[in-house]
Amino acid sequence: MAPTSKRHRESSKEDILEATVVKAQKLVEHEGRPRTRDYDDMTQEFMAAVIGEYRARLCAEAPMPDHVAETSLLDASWVQACKATGVNLYRSPQLAKIVTSRGSQVRGQLKTKLRPLVEAIFGFHSSQSKSAIKKNRSLAEGPKDGSNFAFKHMSADENERRGFLKAPLIQKIINTMWFANKHDDGIRFHKYFMPIPYPALALVLTAIECCIDEWSTGTRTDIPFTIQEYRTTYDSHPKCLQAFAEAMKTYDVLPSICRRLYEVGRIHSGAAPLTAPTEVTVSAQIIATAIKEHEEGSTTEDESD
Repeated sequence: MAPTSKRHRESSKEDILEATVVKAQKLVEHEGRPRTRDYDDMTQEFMAAVIGEYRARLCAEAPMPDHVAETSLLDASWVQACKATGVNLYRSPQLAKIVTSRGSQVRGQLKTKLRPLVEAIFGFHSSQSKSAIKKNRSLAEGPKDGSNFAFKHMSADENERRGFLKAPLIQKIINTMWFANKHDDGIRFHKYFMPIPYPALALVLTAIECCIDEWSTGTRTDIPFTIQEYRTTYDSHPKCLQAFAEAMKTYDVLPSICRRLYEVGRIHSGAAPLTAPTEVTVSAQIIATAIKEHEEGSTTEDESD
């Protein structure tokens, strides 16, 4: 019988791994939502990998997904976690729910981090006085007019606005949300965030609108940042970004902005700059010296004898 090739052996191992489906062991039973910590250590490690992957993909590809997109994100994240951990974990409905619930968690975290920034930058002030309420209402109207809030220099006059998508608030929330430290998602999953993807930028713009909307009555009222409430608003932003990119493609404006958002975020995190792997080379001088030594019979081994 002909010997089994190395390639065939490797393929067989992959087939075995694919066939060996492991089931999670639930150690704690309780009423309420399923939790990762209810399971065995192996499952917890796997779930940490798949949740991290899912959060990153969600922000980069479809921050407000419908059911089809959500399932696609889950599929891709689960496959990546299998590769990363070497474990082919059975995807039960309970485990799938733990992962997909991170979508609403991400949106909630973004709004929570953004709310105090919006209040400070636009000057909203909590008060029961009629003058303060009236002022808050007025403050809430201006920024949303023609995405005024996205400009570095806002103005009631559209012709006077400058620096689209360069508002300091955008960089601040990107730093806070994905680049808080060198272990944050923007660093760990830089393949998804470098440069900042348009869907993530669209999510930030939508969240800013949500935080401004909370002041529309003059008194801050909590508005859930959910797909049901803001899907339509979100959908308008990628279209706007794409139109802007297309109109300015000759000057590479939007890609440059997104690269800059990532670069500043990475600096803010304290992570080392990304550098290309150092290529080991042999210089012409080294080669020439080696040839000369060989011709003269003066090798390293001869000299050490």
